[in-house]
Amino acid sequence: MELYLQITLKPFTFAVTYLFKITKIMRRLFTLLLVLAVATQAWAWKPLFVGHRGCNIGVENTAEAFRNGVDVYGYDGLECDVRVTKDGYYVISHDETTNRLGGNLTVAEATLAELRAEEYTQTRGGVTYTDHICTVAEYLAICVEKGVFPVIELKWTTGINNNDMSNFDGLARLVIEHGLADKVIFLTSMKKSQEYIATHYPQFTRQWLCNANWEGNEDWCKEYGLHPSISTGNFDENTVKKFHSMGLNVAMWTVDTRDNYLKYGNMGVCMMTCNSLKPGEMPELDDINW
Repeated sequence: MELYLQITLKPFTFAVTYLFKITKIMRRLFTLLLVLAVATQAWAWKPLFVGHRGCNIGVENTAEAFRNGVDVYGYDGLECDVRVTKDGYYVISHDETTNRLGGNLTVAEATLAELRAEEYTQTRGGVTYTDHICTVAEYLAICVEKGVFPVIELKWTTGINNNDMSNFDGLARLVIEHGLADKVIFLTSMKKSQEYIATHYPQFTRQWLCNANWEGNEDWCKEYGLHPSISTGNFDENTVKKFHSMGLNVAMWTVDTRDNYLKYGNMGVCMMTCNSLKPGEMPELDDINW
């Protein structure tokens, strides 16, 4: 009987053993493929893309331009320029005056109501747009709605400058109230303002807006935890490596061509500010061997 069972079960035992071995091989192969897939994903990357003053569809720094920066271009973040009105409101304007966009007011000398009454006009890419001034509160609400991070460039304005940062606290509260304290990037070329933010609001990410003058300021950037945002043409791969070795990432402005995307992306630039470059049309980059 025992011999009969051995003879009868031998093919079945062989089949089970064979199946078990095949299963182990398949599991190992699956694991290998999974590791390769993860590794391949890790080797391919893209920098973060930020819409410059929103984007070029709409009047710059207005709600339309900010919304289109996400809806049309798919940017990860939206950059704006902040100034303070005569009555203490935070508004978005690149220039000290509204003249370039068809207004006739100086932002720091006008009330919010006066600024809102103006209609701005700008022709971009052959299309003429009209809109009104956008407040920082409105801009932050758009960032929350669209799920993108704000990049707030500080211009020399009342209470936000190298000599006086008394109005910055109110701006910081707006950011915190919108739940964006861990996402915001404060960007400015004003060195004393950068030191103030680093000292009083270390939870905020900070970028120093610069060009060729980054050279000689590396230790200062490291001391205050400032990531440099350098203009196109004013740095090379060694610059990126130098800051990377200090634990700082290099961002840049402004990138609107595929060639510049590839050139600077392959240097390891972590963030690019763009007017019209579409991230979805840009190829992924190879991982950099630091």
